[in-house]
Amino acid sequence: MNVVIAVSLFVLMSSSCYAADRYIEMSTDPGEAVLGETVSFKCEGGGDWQPPLTSAKIVISNLERARGDRVIARDNMEIEGTTANYNFTIPLDEQDGYWKFKCVIKDQSTRVKSTAKFVVADSTPDDPTDAVLVHSPIDAHNTITEYTGPLTCITCHQTEATEMLQSLHMQWAGPTPDLTNTDGESLGKGVGGINTFCTYAMSSKSACFSCHVRADGNAPDAVQAKDVDCLMCHSDTYQRKFISDPDNTETVTNVLGETKTYVFGKVDANGNYTTVPDYDKMPPETSMVNVARTVHMPTNKSCLRCHAKAGGGDWTKRGDMGLSSIDPPVEEDVHLSTAGAGLSCVSCHSALNHKIAGRGIDLRQTEAAAPTCQSCHDDAPHSSSTLNRHAQGQISCKVCHIREYGKGGATEISRDWNDPVWNAAFCSGQGGFVGHEVKESNVKPDYVWFDGTSYVYNIGETIEADERGVYPMAKANGGPFDGKSFIVPIKRHFSIMPLHESGQIVPPAIMWMFMTGDFDMAVQKGMEEQGMSGSYSIVEADAEMLITHGVEPKENAPSCIECHAGNGLTPDGTGMLPFEALGYHDIPAAVKACNLCHEQKSMGWESMHSSHRADDLSCNSCHTPEPTGFVKVQSQLCSSCHRNKSWKSEGHKKHIEKGLNCINCHTFS
Repeated sequence: MNVVIAVSLFVLMSSSCYAADRYIEMSTDPGEAVLGETVSFKCEGGGDWQPPLTSAKIVISNLERARGDRVIARDNMEIEGTTANYNFTIPLDEQDGYWKFKCVIKDQSTRVKSTAKFVVADSTPDDPTDAVLVHSPIDAHNTITEYTGPLTCITCHQTEATEMLQSLHMQWAGPTPDLTNTDGESLGKGVGGINTFCTYAMSSKSACFSCHVRADGNAPDAVQAKDVDCLMCHSDTYQRKFISDPDNTETVTNVLGETKTYVFGKVDANGNYTTVPDYDKMPPETSMVNVARTVHMPTNKSCLRCHAKAGGGDWTKRGDMGLSSIDPPVEEDVHLSTAGAGLSCVSCHSALNHKIAGRGIDLRQTEAAAPTCQSCHDDAPHSSSTLNRHAQGQISCKVCHIREYGKGGATEISRDWNDPVWNAAFCSGQGGFVGHEVKESNVKPDYVWFDGTSYVYNIGETIEADERGVYPMAKANGGPFDGKSFIVPIKRHFSIMPLHESGQIVPPAIMWMFMTGDFDMAVQKGMEEQGMSGSYSIVEADAEMLITHGVEPKENAPSCIECHAGNGLTPDGTGMLPFEALGYHDIPAAVKACNLCHEQKSMGWESMHSSHRADDLSCNSCHTPEPTGFVKVQSQLCSSCHRNKSWKSEGHKKHIEKGLNCINCHTFS
C-alpha cells in the first residue's frame, strides 16, 4: 500500500507549552513521503532559551491504534543550539490516519513540552508494487526503483529544479516590462491578479490550483525545490489530486435554499496543500515508478491538460485552443495538426531555462520574447508582391490566416455572476455555481492595434470607464501607423465586476460564489479579506485577449475584395476589417486632394497605392490624422538635421523621398 505523510501542522499546543517566554516551533520534512521513507522531525526552541539545550526527547504515537499506542517512546533527539532534530522511518506495516509527535526539551532552568498532529493519508488505489518495470531509453532512469514525489526527479535534476523555482509556472507571477501601468514589478495571477473569468484565483480554496505545477498548490510561502512537480509537464500519464481534510469544511445554504457541506484540501500552517497521485484517473495498473521512468519532453497534451480548460471548461477561456488542439483537423489549426505542419506547443513557445516565450494582451508577465511568424517564414512568404506588402506592413499575419476562433468548441464570450448556474463538476465534483455563460463557436474576431504592450488591471489600482461606459481590465496599447503597432485579431470577453466606491475593483472571495451562488456574499467576503469598507456597485467590464492559435490553411485567406472596396474607402461593416475604427480613414484633406506633396493628380486607388509603394513611401505618410504640432520648436527643427534652410513647397516631397516619416517632424494626438 502506498501511503503519503502530510504534515498538517495545525499545531495543538498543550497548556505547558509556554514557560518563562519559551515555546517550541514544530515541523517535519518532507511534507510528502511514502510509507517506508524517512521523515525528519524538528523541534525548535523559540523565545528566551539559554543555549545549548541540555535535553531533548521525542514521542511518536499512532492515534489510529486502539489506545493511540506509542511507536517511539521518549527517544533522544540530536541537539544543535536550541534546535532538536530526529529522523524516523515510518514502518511499512503501519496504519494510515492521524498520528502525533511530542517534543520535550529543556535548558539549564526550564522544561517545556509541545504536541502536534500530522496525518498519514492513504492514497488509494494502491500503486502496484508488483508491476513489471518498463525499460527507459534513458539509462539513468532505469535506476529508479521507487517514486518519492518530486524529489525522485530533483535528486538528479537540481539545475532544472532551480530554474523552475523562478519561473512563471511556479511563481504564478513574473516581471512585467510590457505592462504600461506598472514599473516592471513581479505580478501575475498569484500576485495582484484578477480577471473577467473566475476573478480572484487566490480566494478559490485550491479550486484554481489543480493545474498548477506546484505540488503544494499555490501556497503563500516561498517555493522550494521539493514543490516542483516535474510530472505535470513531463508525463502525459500522470494525474494527481489534493488530499481532502474532513476537518476543513464549510456548511452553507445556497440560493436554492439547500444546505450543503463542502470539504476542502488539507492545508498546513504555512498554507501548503498536499497532492498525491490519482490512480483513478490513470490507466489500470499504473505504477508511479514506471511513470517516473517514462518521462518525456512536453507534448501538446502536456500543455493542454491545463491550458485547454482554463476558465472552467474546454475551449472556455482563450477561444483559440482546447483539448481538440492536441491533434486538430487541418482546418482548425494547420500548425498543430499532424496532417499539417505537425508542430508542438514548444515549437513556438520555446522554454530555454524553463522560461516560456510569449505573452498575450491580458497577461501581465513576460518571461521571454514572444515567438514570431518570421521565426519560420521569411519576410516575403507570398508569391504576390501585393500580399508581401501586407506581410511587411502593419497587418499581422494572424489577421488573414485566423478568420475565426472557437473552431474546435464553443468559447465563452460573457459571464454574468448575478445569474448563478449550477455545475455539478465544479469544486472537485462536489458541485458549484458559476455565472451564466454565453458561449459561441466559429466567432469572427474583433481587431485592434497592438504594439506589444498593454494595460492590465491589478488589485489595488483605481480604474475608470471608457467612452463605452465599460471598465477595460485588459487593453492593448497601440495606434495606427506609429511604426511599431500591428493590427491583431482579438477575443473580447465581457463580465460584471464589483467596483468599490474608492474606484478599485473588489476581488471577490470567489469560492463563496461557487458554494452559494450568491455573488453579493462573495463580494462582501472579499471586502473583508482586503480590509475594505463602504459600498460597491456592479459594473460591466471587458478584456481584450490576443488570438494567436488556429492558423488555417492558406487557401482560406481572404481575397482582396473581402477587405477593400474599389475606391479604397470601405465603410465599416461591409468588409472584413473595420477600417474607419482602425484609423485608416483618418486622412488629412490635403492628402485626399493629392496636393500635399505635389500638384493635384488623378489616379485609381489601387494604382495610386502601387505607385506610392514603389517609391518606398510608408503607410503613415498618408494614413495619419492631422498633425498637432512639431517634435521640436520650429526654429530648431530644421537645424537639428542640417544647416538652416528656407522651407519650400516641395519640402514634403523631398523629405518623404528620403524615407522620413511624418512622426520624424510632427506630433499627433
